[in-house]
Amino acid sequence: MQTIKRFVAGTVIVSVILGCAACTSGDPVVTTSAVPETDASQTTETEVTTAASSESPDATEIEIINFDPGQQEYANIIVSNFAEQFITDFDWQDASVAQLLDFVHMFLKINSSDSISYETKGEVTYETFSFEEAHDVVIKHIGIFMSDVGLEGLQAPPDSHGDHASGPYYEDAKIWYEAADGESHNLVAIVDSAINNFDGTITLKFTIYAIDMDTYSQIDSDGLREYYRLTGDQAASDTTLAKVISGTAVVNVGQNGEYYMLSYHTDK
Repeated sequence: MQTIKRFVAGTVIVSVILGCAACTSGDPVVTTSAVPETDASQTTETEVTTAASSESPDATEIEIINFDPGQQEYANIIVSNFAEQFITDFDWQDASVAQLLDFVHMFLKINSSDSISYETKGEVTYETFSFEEAHDVVIKHIGIFMSDVGLEGLQAPPDSHGDHASGPYYEDAKIWYEAADGESHNLVAIVDSAINNFDGTITLKFTIYAIDMDTYSQIDSDGLREYYRLTGDQAASDTTLAKVISGTAVVNVGQNGEYYMLSYHTDK
């Protein structure tokens, strides 16, 4: 049994996750630990609109958050961390340990490849990373404290190829995945709108775009960062981007403006 604790705006919520399901990039990457200086829950400019129609005489007030450029870039990066992994659905309350480790594995491969080590066990080459590295990524991006006690329930990495999952496995205080290459992570998510939910969370409506492969193969990390700076209108008119799908994410806003992913879903 794996115990996972979430810290939300100073309040501790405890969730018990049962069971552990199974599950070298040279691509240009952008990673960030920066949080906009302005608290993301407090914007310099907001617009309060009234959602009312002839069918519904009862008006509901919502607060639409207008991001400044730094907040726009930060929100785009947070959502893109999930989009670039081709994740379609995530909810922290339902997430298994394996799903969290899958997220960490791909996040490190895309954004921090130096954190991945390559080790051979029998005839199999594995990509490994430490539990401490996994804990740091999960707490930073999802706001969850993980205990390594539950990881002991994962299988040890097999030393031969066969009909089994690529990972995660656990041994020697490390998480193991069979090494694999070949995927291009050319997706970016652009936040089109943000709504203050008045409970410490923000709902982000986003669109996922694929960067044209000819363009993607030629840009460096600075060039990729330019895409993260786009607004929804700018992205929609960019000829190097092709729309893939839209979606909705809900983030908890920390005391210093940092975002923690609560749920992420693409449209069906």
